[in-house]
Amino acid sequence: MKLFFLLMMLSASAWSAEPASGNQISEIEGVYKHHFMNGTITPGKAPGEADQPYESEDIVEIVRYDQTHIYFRAELQFYNGHTCGIYGIAGEENGEFVYHDSTMPLAGEPACSLRISTTIDKLRITDRDTPQGASTCRNYCGVRGSLSDYLISKSSKRKIRYLDRLKASREYSEAVTAFKASGKK
Repeated sequence: MKLFFLLMMLSASAWSAEPASGNQISEIEGVYKHHFMNGTITPGKAPGEADQPYESEDIVEIVRYDQTHIYFRAELQFYNGHTCGIYGIAGEENGEFVYHDSTMPLAGEPACSLRISTTIDKLRITDRDTPQGASTCRNYCGVRGSLSDYLISKSSKRKIRYLDRLKASREYSEAVTAFKASGKK
């Protein structure tokens, strides 16, 4: 009798468990922020002689779109005021979330694909298809910016308390529209 109830409980929990990517989404969804000192260079000054250091903040938002997709937005700051800004819907592929940009790349440029994954203690974002591969999303960055191998500590993750505002944003709306137009599921 105990074995019967144990099997029933195991069977019920198997049916109610999230798929693997659903668990991955639960692990990474939230807002990540990294504060750091940045600077600018005045023409004619040596690279190490920064004018007016200023505080910068990188922000990465990840929200569940459905059981196998996430909405993400990354706004990253770099030296001399350069930035990278990108957002979209990424789907699970081989244990990581991958965004495939639907816009046509410039002639001779690779199509932008962005990978979002985790290490033990970091969230990793990269636009390289292989570790030594070329950056594929250069059009989303200023000259000093890069989406290649960006790491941010998982300990910086917080719950998104402005989810309604995020889902009402232009970026979220555009990402959903582009995703639906792509026909991907």
